[in-house]
Amino acid sequence: MNPKVAIIGTGPSGMAAAQALAIDGYSVTMYDKADRPGGILMYGIPHMKLNKNNIIKKADVLRNLGVKFILNTLVEKQEVASKISEEFDAVLIATGAEKARDISIDGRQLNNIFFAMEYLKDNTKHLLDGTPLEIDAKGKHVVILGGGDTSNDCVATAISQGAKSVKQLEIHSKNKERKKNSYDFDEDEIKLYESTAVKFIDEDGSVSKIVTDHVEFVRDENGSKLEFQNQHGEIEADLIFVAIGFLGPIEEGLDAFDIEIDKSKHNRDTQIFTTNKENIFICGDARRGQSLIKYAIGEGKMAAIAIEDYLEHKH
Repeated sequence: MNPKVAIIGTGPSGMAAAQALAIDGYSVTMYDKADRPGGILMYGIPHMKLNKNNIIKKADVLRNLGVKFILNTLVEKQEVASKISEEFDAVLIATGAEKARDISIDGRQLNNIFFAMEYLKDNTKHLLDGTPLEIDAKGKHVVILGGGDTSNDCVATAISQGAKSVKQLEIHSKNKERKKNSYDFDEDEIKLYESTAVKFIDEDGSVSKIVTDHVEFVRDENGSKLEFQNQHGEIEADLIFVAIGFLGPIEEGLDAFDIEIDKSKHNRDTQIFTTNKENIFICGDARRGQSLIKYAIGEGKMAAIAIEDYLEHKH
């Protein structure tokens, strides 16, 4: 009987590993808490940027190779993880770096302040299933905190939903060398460079405005640091998305399998996919931190090699 491998997470790294393992004759089962496979490819990137039919076709390719998908299953629960560890010869954690970096300022508890991924997933579900939007930017003054790709995804989505206005607070200065974003909007019209939020203004329990400050990166012998300039301003904001990066994998998923991330081993400069548990491996953003999809795919393929090496020696 072929060795059985469980992969937790159906994003780019998990799918790459699954394909490599299935082609080599291993029995592969993939788990995901979402209702569709694809991970960030399905629910973290807007449909206008990445056609979801391509992700569905990729999942069908894996099914044709014999890969089994178990969806709507939260593996963060101890009992689920324990059962998986007992039933499978090896387990690969490929859950991504879903733990969003938050902002701690006055008013963070107010209504209508969301993490970017909450918004992007809600919009994709609406487009795919026709479900009502839970977070709708139509007619709203939208502000996105952050200036990266995920932030741009939120900008484009808010514009497509008919937002009254859209602004980005970007702590960095304008970079003339930076390549154009994937959408049609003009970043110079949307972005407020060298700006950060310092307070959210309350109106009947919901956010209504943001107090901003001018910031500047200053370099000294200890490196670079952010300095606040005490040049306060105010902008309207009745819908806010926090898109300032990710801190790593959700701890509950690691705790369920009783494994830890060792940053001296599990980083972008190494190719170590083993963990403190002999038969449990880790790859992609869950291992190395927030990164690009092409690296996640490469990590999935390398993790598959590590798993095969382990299973061949074990059997």
